[in-house]
Amino acid sequence: MKIIAVNTAETSASVALVEDGMPVCEEFFSSRITHSRVLMEMVEQMLRNRARISVAEVDGFVAARGPGSFTGLRIGISVVKGLAYAASKPVAGISSLDGIAWQMAWSGRPVIAMMDAKRGEVYCARYLFANGELVEKTDELCATPEKAVALAGGPALFAGSGALVYRELIEELGKGGAGFVPGFQNQVRAAALAHALFQDTGLLSDDPASILPVYIRRSDAEINYEKHPDRFS
Repeated sequence: MKIIAVNTAETSASVALVEDGMPVCEEFFSSRITHSRVLMEMVEQMLRNRARISVAEVDGFVAARGPGSFTGLRIGISVVKGLAYAASKPVAGISSLDGIAWQMAWSGRPVIAMMDAKRGEVYCARYLFANGELVEKTDELCATPEKAVALAGGPALFAGSGALVYRELIEELGKGGAGFVPGFQNQVRAAALAHALFQDTGLLSDDPASILPVYIRRSDAEINYEKHPDRFS
């Protein structure tokens, strides 16, 4: 089974072609250029110049469904929906946090996947793996970094953009029990999203509209409207 996975949950974007769980090719791009200007080109270049296959030869598509950037998620999901409609292929949405945590599937410690949510908060969840398999995952939260550290409940491995931003605080609160991954494992990887799908291919749906973004936190626009409804009347 050939799967194309797309991640646009944060500033970076990545696409990957994974066949039966094995990466065929993957591209990563980190820039302030909006995802809408580079994502389709990344997919097209990967298929035409690297994998040398057509969209029709792909068996399904995966998109990071969130949490993450409101605009970024919508772009990635829209691209995957469009490709799936055009090729009549199934789709699935995978948690952005899963795209971080699965890179540490053989960790002997609990894994705290943390994404910087701005405004002094992080998107986070606690994962427990055994022999490369996921055995426990908490609910995904938007919380303070202090609460994310408390979620660990003891020594843990911290990963993601939130772990980079709040490393000093995590080290202080973790009291020597906090571990950190190398820089390249702090990104939401498209290949890891595909790996998560291969753990349960039943997540694939024939309805592209089934992929819905999961924001966890309300958008700034919603919050501003609640505070100042008169400005929008």
